[in-house]
Amino acid sequence: MTQDRTETIALWRHGLIAEAARPGLSPAERGRIVRLIAARPHEDPDGRPITVSRNTLDRWLRAYSKHGLNGLQRTVRSDTGAVRRHTELFELAAALRREHPARSAAQIADILAARSGVHISPRTIREHLQHMGLQRAALEGDTQTFGRYEAARPNERWIGDVLSGPFVPFPRVAGSRRAKLFLLVDDHSRLLVYGRWMTDENTRAGQDVLRAAIVRRGLPAQLYLDNGSPYIAAPLARTCAVLGIHLIHSKPYSPLLTG
Repeated sequence: MTQDRTETIALWRHGLIAEAARPGLSPAERGRIVRLIAARPHEDPDGRPITVSRNTLDRWLRAYSKHGLNGLQRTVRSDTGAVRRHTELFELAAALRREHPARSAAQIADILAARSGVHISPRTIREHLQHMGLQRAALEGDTQTFGRYEAARPNERWIGDVLSGPFVPFPRVAGSRRAKLFLLVDDHSRLLVYGRWMTDENTRAGQDVLRAAIVRRGLPAQLYLDNGSPYIAAPLARTCAVLGIHLIHSKPYSPLLTG
């Protein structure tokens, strides 16, 4: 596995656990967040649908707490093929439970056997689904919410945006170029944390603005950004992972918080 691939996986794992890795959470609060993360589907670094068990999330949290981003890098195992197949079956079991919460572990075991030819005991499936927070009673009766719009305290969440400004002379090329205003706003107080006019809308500009904002106001717990080019590159994700900032990207065409 190449170093780039290893770091991509580590950054993806950090993106999953960042909310639960926030300092100051009680064990009960952290456990609730982990259960919510385990209960919803995700996309792996290759865009494939995946679910992650609570045990795995807890293991990643311990590794991140002890070793930082390096603790989230994947280790190579000799039984990779068997583990992948085992994982895929449990992911299918989770999808079957979400599809019909009333479906029993025994029924799920029968469906897995019919589709894959592999027999897994209902007890094993039941235990795995419990670790993922997919008990039937919880799915049938719990109306889960994933965060609120307004942050509860300063520096809990910064919201970033890039606005188009006037055309200005640009020394490196003939003519002029539209200036871009990079903004970071505190979601709780609506304070303008930092803003700067830029002539380039790229990753370096976004990094420079974030660095200046942190020097002024300290570290935010969350950084909420759109999917524009300054914000989706790996260097920004790595910076946030190293600093312990939960980087959240909005869904396309949706201004509402998703994290």
